Amino acid sequence: MKLRVLALLFFAFVLWNCATSVAPGGGPEDKYPPRVAGVYPAPNSTNMPLELNVHLQFDEWIATSVPRSAVMISPPLEKKLKFEVDGDELFVTSKARLDSNTTYTVTIANGLKDLRGNAVTDPFRLTFSTGPMIDSLSVKGQVMVSRAMLQKKQLPTIGLFLVGASERASHHYLEKYRDSTQTAEADSIPKLTKEQPLFSTQTDSLGRFHLAGLKAGHYRVVAFVDVNGNQKIETSAELAGVATADLILTPEYSGALWVPLADQDTTPVSLESVTQVSKNALTAKFSKNLFIDSTLLDKENCVLLTADSTRIRPTWIFRAPRSNDMQYVFDSLANADSSYTFRCAYGKDSVGRFLDSRLASLSIDWTEQKGDTLPSKMVATAPSMNAKNVFTKDSIWITYDKPLADSVLDSLRRVLILVQNQDTLPVNVFRKDPVRFAVYGNEAFLTDAKVELLERYADSTLSSPDSVTGNRDTIVTIKTRPWVKFETVPKLQLASLSGKIPGGSTDTRVRIRKADSDQFTTVSCTANGSFQMDDLTEGKYLMEYFRTKDSLNVPYAGKLFHFEHGMPWRALVDTLVIERGANVLNADIEGL
Repeated sequence: MKLRVLALLFFAFVLWNCATSVAPGGGPEDKYPPRVAGVYPAPNSTNMPLELNVHLQFDEWIATSVPRSAVMISPPLEKKLKFEVDGDELFVTSKARLDSNTTYTVTIANGLKDLRGNAVTDPFRLTFSTGPMIDSLSVKGQVMVSRAMLQKKQLPTIGLFLVGASERASHHYLEKYRDSTQTAEADSIPKLTKEQPLFSTQTDSLGRFHLAGLKAGHYRVVAFVDVNGNQKIETSAELAGVATADLILTPEYSGALWVPLADQDTTPVSLESVTQVSKNALTAKFSKNLFIDSTLLDKENCVLLTADSTRIRPTWIFRAPRSNDMQYVFDSLANADSSYTFRCAYGKDSVGRFLDSRLASLSIDWTEQKGDTLPSKMVATAPSMNAKNVFTKDSIWITYDKPLADSVLDSLRRVLILVQNQDTLPVNVFRKDPVRFAVYGNEAFLTDAKVELLERYADSTLSSPDSVTGNRDTIVTIKTRPWVKFETVPKLQLASLSGKIPGGSTDTRVRIRKADSDQFTTVSCTANGSFQMDDLTEGKYLMEYFRTKDSLNVPYAGKLFHFEHGMPWRALVDTLVIERGANVLNADIEGL
């Protein structure tokens, strides 16, 4: 209570706007986030005591439960922050002593909510110093933000990790991370997955950030999604990314930092389970979704081994129809009722993590089962039934629940009918794998078209008895049943986008997505940075462009282990409005 009274005596109110919400007892529904109405100490106060005592008052009552991620302090302290809520007031303290002659910034992030669950939208920052002056340097920039982050209300954190042995020695919170057995040079490098950044703040919903109150120095710049709120990078569960170079911050610095994010989990791929799913097939579940390439599909790659190490090779290998697991079909087994070892030599996921050979085999007890006499069944189509705005060059993809024999696929070629605006088109069928095939015509579909894929079948009925003999004839009628129907994109909505990325080349990618979608359209640039995107529809898009590595179509965010800096990545701040017809990117965009 004494602490609270003292805080109130020195409380400095800084008012920005009128209150936005009503008292907790009633009134209209409050949809506004809480906003800071007053603070102690006053912004940019100097010569503050070495005990943390921050008092904030909001324009409405706030929730009593304050998660760790809701309040950050830079530089970090040796001990945890403590929070006390009293109505519309928040008190932030700690048992740790502040460093002398140090500028601190307290950030209120989007984990803090009012009584109705409205979260802070734009981070609030309070800067003060325990010395006679405020460090006045600052940096700004942008971090990649996905639609999933916004839905989960998990905005990225940007962190500056101090580089340099003597500089790091002056900060008490880093003492626990020092290793006396290391050389001074080794101890000068930050331990990115163990320590907290010296300076950090949360971005806004667009990924933009501004870090102020900084001191000149050498910093390693890393962004991460702090899911558990401990202000440390947990690579097993959190996305992270490294800037393209270390930051040498001086009074003359005027640049901006751009940081993409990616999965930094270095745990190798492992085989988790194998399950017999039919008389001669098994499903293999791996810890990460495997990238399908020619080596994975090689029939020498994953095999069954008998007790005497005889290799039984699969006949078919394919992605399971209803999951991301892999399926293997063995047409002949040495003993249908026996034990085997399923072993794979190779596998990798989409970001290049390889299958660990030590975790790539499991035993399976194979039991003899009766053959599955049920016919194959269609389980999915793309486009889906009654889909709209399908692009004219798209094929129709059909997925079955189990492998289709070539004879069955040949029979489907004879009974499938492709109808466009009541006109019948030639049918072409292309097998992708044992359970998936594509159907398409000789030419692209028309715009503004109604398309149906039908199956012809013979329907048999008995006629009425003959009036003389009483015999009944079998009447065979050819009928059709729909597999999928959809509408192609209207011509008046069809659009394209072209442009040029300054400094771009063949390793540069441009990708766009609609604000309400996670699906990107990605294209490569030519040697001079030019690009062309077709098959778009008019609307509002978010655009990114970046340099990639290893010919992948995703930004390269560097590595925290076996450290590597990221590759250049940029995003348009403003929404890109694409109108029907040909669009040329005229925005003044920053080069790579």
